[in-house]
Amino acid sequence: MSKVWKEKIPNILTMLNMTLGIVVIFLLLYPCHLEHKLLAVFLIIAGGIIDAIDGTIARRWNAVTNMGKQLDSFADLITFGLAPIALVHAIGLTEQSIVVSVFCWIYPLAGAFRLARYNSGDFTDHFIGLPITAAGLILTSYCGIILIWDELPLLVDLAPLTAGLLGILSLLMVSTFKINRLSF
Repeated sequence: MSKVWKEKIPNILTMLNMTLGIVVIFLLLYPCHLEHKLLAVFLIIAGGIIDAIDGTIARRWNAVTNMGKQLDSFADLITFGLAPIALVHAIGLTEQSIVVSVFCWIYPLAGAFRLARYNSGDFTDHFIGLPITAAGLILTSYCGIILIWDELPLLVDLAPLTAGLLGILSLLMVSTFKINRLSF
């Protein structure tokens, strides 16, 4: 395989990840059915799988580029920063509390800060703070549980739980603890 294609394939996968995030946001812009919300959960999780694959391929093929790094961060902000917040809103969790709405504003800002810090340093063997991909997948899984488990809102007050989760994920993303990178 030529060097040009070795550099393009990871970027194509990154753009696919970004496309999934954009589709989720557009899908959830208007009131939608449960099936659309569950599809959004699936698409964000699929984006997470693609995100793991594109970086692994780029490193294995020695095709890591600055362009790829920047594209990956933009894709991550959309798919794991904004799309999960659109899902939180579509489920109606922002209607329960102004605090949830405030944390929905803080969460993508914390994710953007974390991505900017990552892009400005050399973190080849570790991450600093919780990666936005992990935060987005945790938040998406939480939303998926709410969608599947109909009785959950009857058992638990979701507003403080949601605000707490958003706050913790935001803090973890901007924190300075070190996480070793997993190798696939």
